[in-house]
Amino acid sequence: MKAPKDVIDSASDVQTFAVKKALPWGLIIGALVVTTTVGLLLHNLANAYVILNIRAIESMRAPLETEFKFAHMIFIALLAGFVFVFVLLFFNRRLRNVVRVRTENLEREVAERLQAEEAMRESEEKYKLLIKNLPSVVYRGYKDWHVEFIDRKIEVLTGYAADEFNFRKMKWSDIIVKEDIKAVSESFLEALKTDNSYVREYRIKSKDGQIHWIQDRGQIVHNGGQSEYASGVFFDITEKKRAEGERLLLATAIEQAAESVIISDRRGTIRYANPAFEALSGFARNDLVGRNFRIFKSDRHDDTFYKDMWAVISRGQVWSGHITNRMKDGSLREFETRISPVRDSSEEIVNFVSVSRDVTREVALQAQLQQAHKMQAIGTLAGGIAHDFNNILSAVIGYTEIALADIEKGTVLHNNLQEVLKAGDRAKDLVKQILTFSRQSERDLKPVQVKLIAEEALKLIRASLPATIEIHQDFQSDATVLADPTQIHQVLMNLCTNAAHAMRGNGGLLNVSLLKVEFDSGFTAKHFDVKPGSYLKMSVSDTGHGMPPGLLDHIFDPFFTTKEKGEGTGMGLAVVHGIVKSHGGTISVYSEPGKGSTFNVYLPVIEKRREHKTTAEKPIPTGNERILFVDDEPTLANMGKQLLESLGYEVTTRTSSIEALELFKAQPDKFDLIITDLTMPNMTGDELAKKLIAIRPDIPVILCTGFSTKITEKKAVDMGIRAFVLKPVIKKNIAETIRKVLNRQS
Repeated sequence: MKAPKDVIDSASDVQTFAVKKALPWGLIIGALVVTTTVGLLLHNLANAYVILNIRAIESMRAPLETEFKFAHMIFIALLAGFVFVFVLLFFNRRLRNVVRVRTENLEREVAERLQAEEAMRESEEKYKLLIKNLPSVVYRGYKDWHVEFIDRKIEVLTGYAADEFNFRKMKWSDIIVKEDIKAVSESFLEALKTDNSYVREYRIKSKDGQIHWIQDRGQIVHNGGQSEYASGVFFDITEKKRAEGERLLLATAIEQAAESVIISDRRGTIRYANPAFEALSGFARNDLVGRNFRIFKSDRHDDTFYKDMWAVISRGQVWSGHITNRMKDGSLREFETRISPVRDSSEEIVNFVSVSRDVTREVALQAQLQQAHKMQAIGTLAGGIAHDFNNILSAVIGYTEIALADIEKGTVLHNNLQEVLKAGDRAKDLVKQILTFSRQSERDLKPVQVKLIAEEALKLIRASLPATIEIHQDFQSDATVLADPTQIHQVLMNLCTNAAHAMRGNGGLLNVSLLKVEFDSGFTAKHFDVKPGSYLKMSVSDTGHGMPPGLLDHIFDPFFTTKEKGEGTGMGLAVVHGIVKSHGGTISVYSEPGKGSTFNVYLPVIEKRREHKTTAEKPIPTGNERILFVDDEPTLANMGKQLLESLGYEVTTRTSSIEALELFKAQPDKFDLIITDLTMPNMTGDELAKKLIAIRPDIPVILCTGFSTKITEKKAVDMGIRAFVLKPVIKKNIAETIRKVLNRQS
């Protein structure tokens, strides 16, 4: 095939030959043909004349015919030449036009072909550049895994040269992870059933053993009904897969996290809440999305708190702190919360992420612990003063009882001393209350049917209430608890008295109920000092003025009262709290201003039931035995001597434990009973008792104390001490104790 330039040159040669050479020679040949034709014509005419006129000349006929034929042939030839020259001359102009047009067309076609080839070269360069700059690898391959073409970026991805695939040294399946080959093949077959296009993701193994994820996008091309090849591109999505894995891990962690996670936009509109918060708050995710954080707002924080919080996070800073949120059911929960801003690529804040840990139980435990520490501190203080105060009361009450025995009844002096004795009893009860709420007093625990005590207490309460206050009782259980009946009676009386006080202005309804309930682990999680099991729920509620939330945190504090000055000591609820806790129970309160208050007391139930019995008062017992009375305070020693002598006993006193021991060593058989104080200098009462018993094992000893955490009645009995008496010593109590010990001894 000639080159385009050669074709143009040949066309020009044809035109030049036709014009410059063919035309002149045509004219010469035409002239010769004309001359010859004319000459032959004349010659033939002459010959014809001779033939026509000289017919006789027969001998010349044959040669003449031959010559004539020859001349005829020449004529025809000359005629043809003339015709050719004529035609050539006639068509020369037309031929020149045709040649010119054909030449122009040929030149244009050649120019277009040159432009097309140049465009093809430019296009090829563009596509090469495009393929080179694509973030993907371009390929063309066959269903037998052989590759016809793959671009050289494959070398960077896999470490294998492109020619290893292009020259069929390797198949594409050689680098696909074996576990993925089946899925890749199935995606090819699936594409054949649909639109012949496919998008698949699978793993390949590079030359150095690294695993890469790729996304393969291609189209299957058919020829004659058969799939001929597939063309496509694939992208390295290893980083994308890693990021997806991290996002999935993060999403899974958030979904399964125990902490509450909420994501909002910068206006506070909730976009996401994890299952932990759903379970805790009672809100479903669909209920939360699209709503503002304000739905959790509680009355525990003022507007300034929320404004300061939003000011911090709006500046792009992290806010962390304690917050109380309201749940769907209206309950309040405590959270330790951290709110962080989320920025986009331009560093603009687009979201906020709130991560909260529910510390409701911890806060409750901390409050209970603080309350326990407070009670412990006050209890320690109470214990410190109880001994001295009871010693003082012992003197007051003891001497008053001695004086009353010598004064005629009905006199002014006798009545006055009775009032002194009543005041001493009230002071004794006050000390007992202080020791009770601090849980340091001795209790007489026995199976008690609370229903019977409640009925008795309500009878007493009803007589003292105004007619405007109605009492309603709802006793649905006669369960038995292990308790001190006097203290349970005191709990009911204190709670009912407080309820009546809250309604004294406008009247109302006092409701007392008993119900057996079961505590599960959910309840005990909030009240760590009780165990799961059966409990008697004793509720006392009123329709009085109620209390604001701020007061509820302090109502069980000793000396805290909402009553007017002179109307209350602030010890009532503190004593109730101490009694309930000392019985292994718990107490809760609910109150709202204007809606009254409800106190719920929970006491553990026991199976054994025993009827509550009362006994008739007995006369004070007397005797004539010999008693050694030991107390380091002369006032109490003298009071004890007079008191016991009034009961008929022969009494010897000592104000020193050392002197008492020496006396007993000298005359161990002189005494029938020893009564000694516990807290004394040089030698305590329990140490004295040990030494006395060592000298004479059968000697009965009664130990008296105003208060002690060192020794209990059980410990005293284990030491060989026959009885344990708490001060202040009451004449009747000490008389009964002495008689019981001596009768047992005899």
